Parts: sequence; structure tokens; C-alpha cells
Amino acid sequence: MTIRFSRRRLLVGSSLVLWPGLLGAAPRALRNGEILPDPDFTALRETNPYIVGVRPHRKGGVRLELDRAPLESPTGPKYVVHNYGHGGAGITLSWGCASVATDLVATVLPKLKVASIAVLGTGVIGLTVATELKRRWPQLAITVYAKDLALESTTSFIAGGQFEPSGIYREYDSVEGKEVLGSYLRKARDRIVGIQRSGQRELFGVAERMNYTLEHENKAFDSFIPSDVIAAHRKGTLPFAKLNEAGREYSTWLLNPTILLPKLAKDLAEGGVAFKQRELTSVGDVTGLPQNVIINCTGYGAKKLFGDERLVGQRGHLVVLKKTDPKQFYFFSGGCMNPAISYVFCRQDDIVVGGTVLSGNDSTQVTDADSATFARLISNGSALFSGQSSTCKVG
Repeated sequence: MTIRFSRRRLLVGSSLVLWPGLLGAAPRALRNGEILPDPDFTALRETNPYIVGVRPHRKGGVRLELDRAPLESPTGPKYVVHNYGHGGAGITLSWGCASVATDLVATVLPKLKVASIAVLGTGVIGLTVATELKRRWPQLAITVYAKDLALESTTSFIAGGQFEPSGIYREYDSVEGKEVLGSYLRKARDRIVGIQRSGQRELFGVAERMNYTLEHENKAFDSFIPSDVIAAHRKGTLPFAKLNEAGREYSTWLLNPTILLPKLAKDLAEGGVAFKQRELTSVGDVTGLPQNVIINCTGYGAKKLFGDERLVGQRGHLVVLKKTDPKQFYFFSGGCMNPAISYVFCRQDDIVVGGTVLSGNDSTQVTDADSATFARLISNGSALFSGQSSTCKVG
């Protein structure tokens, strides 16, 4: 049996801490020994199983602020609130950042005789902002603008949907940064729990999921998610037939964007929110909008629209499988890195296998050159669940 040690287990003070297996007792089995069904890595989804998207990563972290000075226009000042640059954590941070954006709008409304809101973007950031605005001010006039009103065209729609600040956490690696990120996560947690308690979690695509990893550091979880948001992980042998080495388990959430986004858009439309197709390519286009409060949720589009050079496109690959067993209701993350990271997100109706992070690449076109990467994702997943984690470098 291969024994894997973490830094925390090797040495505490001057006392050596041993894995129970060294004392003759096997590590306890997670889930009390229940064996969960493996994904079938040959069962590709019939339609569009190979996906490429671009994450809007922003150096320095999310831009979530009210511009110091309003934009001038022939119809009067336009107050602009920015909410973009969430990288690979848009699903995770959406509700929390929407709460902050709504608070920023509250500081502007007293300055206006009649307020009207333009939300730019129909991804998860734009739709959660519009939803929170409508919840707080049901009579407020809100219009959502996007270049393409098809939700399937957004980066959010193709995201896996796991609650964890993957990628973006690196931009908050300071005492102050961790406090800021922690506040976003707490606000997000509160809204997600509220949806659960409302009895509508299935309608919103929200589900609790156990996440499993190999036994190694997971910095996003270990150092950046407050323990009151997600409880500490448990250690034991992983609950799969062949992937049964030492690992970790903790509870988090699935926020399935293929269910969540249509639900939000439907509720907003039924609540009187207008959706208009319009391509905005300059600040002049923004000042030409009839609304006097603008919420910029354009993601990577903000690089061109507002000249934000801190935005970096991060291209990523995903493969989508069919679910073949109702007990495929877990996450597995943190496996191979060669250079494709191996994770498996079992959702309500499918299984997302990922993924890659190619910084500085903003192409969404799938070409023949991507075939090898898609094959690597499937190969990594197959190797891990066959008990061959040693065939690739463990991150």
C-alpha cells in the first residue's frame, strides 16, 4: 500500500504523528464503507460533449466597486457599478457579489429622482445581480442587456458549478484579502442556504454534494474558505471500488448553471425585467443607454468595454458524460496535473469532467488541436478511478 503524507501530518511540534496504517490499523473508510459508482468515461453526452470556455480572471481580484465619478451624458450622469473578473469562481461568488453590488446601488438611489437600472450581461453574475435588485426593490425598472440573449452562449452556462473559489483565491493571498474573499463567500453561503430552506432548491439547480480528493493540500479549501462556510474535511479511504486510497471528504454545493440560469431569467422576465439584445463596444455605447445606473457584469468583455488590462483570459476544456447510475451524486477533484487537472462533477443529469487552465488564451473555438487535451481529460479520469493515481503527478 502506498502511504501519502501531508505536511501537517508529518510533524506537529517535536512529535511525530503517524498515519493509523503504520500502527496496524487501516484508515477508516469514508461513508462507512459504502462504494459509490464510478463514472463511465466512455459514455459521452450525445450533444456537444466537448466544450471550451474562457474564464475572466482578473489580476488583483474581482472588481466590485462604484466608480468614483459618474459618466457624463446628454441625459445626465450615469452611475456605474462594476462586478466582474471572477475567474473560475463566478458560480461560487455570484450571490455574494450580487449582495455587495446591490448595497452599492443603494448608495446611489438617494441621488436620483427616478432611478432605472441597466444590467450588462446575462451570465450568472448579471442574472444574480438583477435578481437581488428585484428582490430588494420590486418596483425598480431594470433592463438586462447582452450581445447575445441565448444563455447557452455565456461562459457561466458551461461551467461545472462546484462551490469553491478555484483560481481566483490566489488574488486574495493576504490577511486583508482573505477577509474580503471570506465576506463574499459568507454572503453567498447565506443566499444558497436561503434557497435550500425555501423548498425550491431543485428548481434553482442547488444540491449538496460530498467532494472527494486525494490526500494532499487543497489550498483553495484549506486556506481560503472560512470554516463557518464549509466545515473541515474528514480523512479516510476513498469510497470507490479501485480509487480507494487515503483521501479527504467534505460537503459543499452544486449550483448547476444549466438549471440556475434559465430559472433566474424566467423569474426576472415574469417580474417585469426587460431583456434587450445590444452589443456594447465602448463607453460611449454605455452612456447612450437610457438608464441612469449601470451594473457592469460583462466578465471578460470588460477588458474591451472599459479598458481593463488586468483581465486575463483563461481557456479551459471540459468533457461531458452521461450519468449511468443514480448514485453518481458526488464531486471528485484534485487529481492528475499533466497538465490537465482531473475533476469529476456529478450533476443532476450529466457528469462534467475537467479541466485545463491556459492563461492568456481567449479562443473559444474548438479545433482539431484540442482533441489531444480532451483525450487527456478522459485518460486522467479513467486512470484515477482505476486506482492508478501514480500514473500522473498528484497536485
